[in-house]
Amino acid sequence: MTSTPKIVPLNKDQHSATKINNTNAFSHISGEHMLPVVVHEFVVAGAEFPIVFVKANDGFQPVAMLGLAAQQNLFMQGNEWQALYVPRAVRNYPLVLVKDKPDGDRLMVALDEASERVSQAEGNPLFNEDGSESEFLTQRKQQMAEYLDMGVITRNFVEKLQSLELIKEQTLTLNINGTERRINGIFLIDEKKLNELSDETFIELRKNGYLTAIYAQLMSLQHTQKLVKRIAEAG
Repeated sequence: MTSTPKIVPLNKDQHSATKINNTNAFSHISGEHMLPVVVHEFVVAGAEFPIVFVKANDGFQPVAMLGLAAQQNLFMQGNEWQALYVPRAVRNYPLVLVKDKPDGDRLMVALDEASERVSQAEGNPLFNEDGSESEFLTQRKQQMAEYLDMGVITRNFVEKLQSLELIKEQTLTLNINGTERRINGIFLIDEKKLNELSDETFIELRKNGYLTAIYAQLMSLQHTQKLVKRIAEAG
């Protein structure tokens, strides 16, 4: 049972003695059946999880599927993460980025104080004794900034796919323990339309470095059967 998050802005006076440990590092996602991924992750994440698109605001968000029903994470056993790859979206928790004000566009680093990984007893300190940022915090902030940049590139990638009408809604029909289950609200790259693109457009996708991600997404769908198998094994 995960606790209710308590997100507070990171403050060197308030958090001067705060440390982050690695106890149950992924327990906060035990009820997540999908996690956002950036286009840079399609190859490595797509080697383990099906990557699909879901509706988000006025566009689409690529996600790695961890389960086939809400709150079903098939890659968590107890509090242990069972996959080789850890999506970037969850690597820096309990540090998170939040808007500095509700309608603002500036982001600041915050901390989920309710996390069992936050204490003053053990772990990586966020600040040094002189009040400066620890190496741990500096690295985490750098990773968060990189992830934001990757998010922009991912949105450009998705917008390009949308402009070419390459994203289509698809119902996944799966046989789970002898019962047919339909999963709706999922969008995939339309392979038929992809193959009908002009040479010029195809070359443009290649030059933008998008083709690798497109094929990684298509190939990742084979892992849907792996999720079915995990459900069967879990009984």
